[in-house]
Amino acid sequence: MTFVRKKKINGREYYYLVKSVRNEKNIERYIGLNPPTKKEIMLFEEEYDNTKTFLILKEETLSKIKQAYKKKLTKASKDELIKLEEHIITQFTYNTSRIEGSALTLKDTSLLLNQGIAPNNKPFRDIKEVENHKKAYLFLKSYKKDIDRNLILSLHRILKQDITEDAGTFRNAGVRIGDMIGLNHKLISTEIKNLLEWYNKNLLHPIELVSQFHCIFERIHPFFDGNGRVGRLLMNHTLLRKGYPPVIMQNKNKKRYYNALIKGQKGNYLLIIKYIVSEIETQSGIFF
Repeated sequence: MTFVRKKKINGREYYYLVKSVRNEKNIERYIGLNPPTKKEIMLFEEEYDNTKTFLILKEETLSKIKQAYKKKLTKASKDELIKLEEHIITQFTYNTSRIEGSALTLKDTSLLLNQGIAPNNKPFRDIKEVENHKKAYLFLKSYKKDIDRNLILSLHRILKQDITEDAGTFRNAGVRIGDMIGLNHKLISTEIKNLLEWYNKNLLHPIELVSQFHCIFERIHPFFDGNGRVGRLLMNHTLLRKGYPPVIMQNKNKKRYYNALIKGQKGNYLLIIKYIVSEIETQSGIFF
């Protein structure tokens, strides 16, 4: 059984879809300011079943990857762990930056992050953002709490330090993302608060949870720039806390990632769930 729940905050009504499951706690999906249509409710029912089936089929594989990652962290030598960390940071930073249009190649990124050698004839902004992303990732790994407002703003502050004046602050004006007009900036704080409230009490499978959170966060688009990079950092914060290895959205798969993200922003999360699982599987070879 599915029903709609609404909550009034500061005079505005916010909507949730709630799935009542026998002998389990209710599953909630945060919708936002607009009430869901009958079609959206029907699709939610259908997707719930398909997602549950897919994750059950993948559970054994995901469990083996988690175990292999944990074993790698506990059994590897100090030098092996340093090399593993360098590999993850380099690949993550290169891909997440390249998705956003960075001019730095993988070789540029590796030399910059691991040897301190800056590439010639590459934009200062691209170089600085790559350096800052490494700092943001290391900060994220040391952050002991779950996702909260402070973490979101801190990651943006580190990422944009010495680049933009709005580092660490939500945008204070409207923005257009392609053909889409971003959320009214006056609603950002409330939307983030609602998203975090939903996130912190949800009992979804970790992959489903990070998929939905990522899509909603990108839909809110709380910053003028850096939303994708902050969003992908937040995704890995949750995965790491749940015992999964970090997942890297690869630049070569950008089209598939964006297509899944667009679908997810419209409430269809199955594609991005499948995409994230496929990336985790593809990247897991280094742990076995």
